[in-house]
Amino acid sequence: MKALVYHGPFDLRVEERPRPRALGPDDVVVRVRRTGICGTDIGIATGKYSAKPGVVLGHESVGEVAETGPGVTDLPVGTQVVVNPTFFCGSCAPCRSGRENHCARKHETEAGVSADGLFAEYYLTSRTFVHPLPAGTDRAGMVLSEPLSCALTGVRRLRLTPQLRAAVLGGGPMGVMYASLLAQQGLTGVLVEASAARAEVLRTTLPGLWPVVENLPEAVDRLARPGSGLDVVVDTTGVLLEQALPLLNPGGQLLLVGLSGGSATIDPAWIADNSIQVLGSIDSLGTFGDAVELLAAGALPLDGAVTAEVPLEEFARAFALLGVDLAAGCRTEPTGHLKVCLTPASAGEEL
Repeated sequence: MKALVYHGPFDLRVEERPRPRALGPDDVVVRVRRTGICGTDIGIATGKYSAKPGVVLGHESVGEVAETGPGVTDLPVGTQVVVNPTFFCGSCAPCRSGRENHCARKHETEAGVSADGLFAEYYLTSRTFVHPLPAGTDRAGMVLSEPLSCALTGVRRLRLTPQLRAAVLGGGPMGVMYASLLAQQGLTGVLVEASAARAEVLRTTLPGLWPVVENLPEAVDRLARPGSGLDVVVDTTGVLLEQALPLLNPGGQLLLVGLSGGSATIDPAWIADNSIQVLGSIDSLGTFGDAVELLAAGALPLDGAVTAEVPLEEFARAFALLGVDLAAGCRTEPTGHLKVCLTPASAGEEL
């Protein structure tokens, strides 16, 4: 089978790999139909986020069951499924204390980072991590199940009431999902996106989304009551901590979910004196099934967030749409696309 393999920053290659087989009793081989390019994939491709050389990238996928082990009796071949790529062992100390997203084996099992992922024609997993799709839900937006489950995990860390005013920083797919979930909770808010091209895409493809503004001061002007600031800020960029903190009201909450790295200077006394909560959130924690159901039910109309599908072998063009020039080894101005998916050549073939 063909798979997109990481060899180092800006060095990605489509290679032939053996097709996996269902040899264990609970094994499931999924034929991949589409896999979304995530911010993590961009970070890996540009050297900002570490991955194991030789690993197959990708972790946001939908597909069909191609083969199962003898112990899997409830997933007939051809069943449409979403893959949960966040493996957890269930027996280590973090797993036993309700922190499966920090499983002690994560350093060796993280799909598309430390273990082979889903930018491939086929993927081997186990029954625990495969979610069948309800009938009639074969929509492009179902590929957002994994990132939506991460956003649900983050939202559940916050204390939310409808009277709170919120800003989500970054208008990429994660920002869109956080804004959609907070709006569903009844909060009034805005989405902050500095790129004019992406802001226009947000307005045209997701017209029901929160208003899109260019910067944090504009968000405050638009939302805040006289003499006050923001109650909730979600930073999906990973670089706006210092700018966001001073804009929070007493008792405000700042959720950090971006992985861009860097450093920031903060005043612990100010945080204590103003009862500020600074929280972090990563991966999915007991929310994957909920994300699948929300998307399948159309409760969050996010199909418009998938703005391009590109054949796997044209991966360089797909990354270029998101501001990564692999050939030149540099970042470029993104074209405004939100979620770009890679589709294997075998995706349209009969099982």
